[in-house]
Amino acid sequence: MKVLLTTALTALVTMSNAHAVEFVAADNSHATELCMAFASDRPHVMLAALRGQHTAKTRITSKLECNDMSLNEFAQAYSLTRNAKFMKIDLETKTSIKDIAKVQPTMPVVLSGSK
Repeated sequence: MKVLLTTALTALVTMSNAHAVEFVAADNSHATELCMAFASDRPHVMLAALRGQHTAKTRITSKLECNDMSLNEFAQAYSLTRNAKFMKIDLETKTSIKDIAKVQPTMPVVLSGSK
């Protein structure tokens, strides 16, 4: 039973990593740097970027746009739940169905910050 459970969990993790989106920075601006940190979905990377920019989380949450989307929309579009939680963005307001079996080609997404 444990072997079956371990195999199923390993397959699930492998499938989720196979559909990961690769983000590529469009420029070297501060906003794009913050968007790249947010897109990493790792709170420690986002915290380091915020400290490097000397910017407060609340200001970034309300003003920063990534690819012409607010951080809320951006987090929902790419399932960035860990950094959304870190930035205190509520993602529980919308319900959607995501087909995890759907095969999508993994193409890099060019990411740019607000101007």
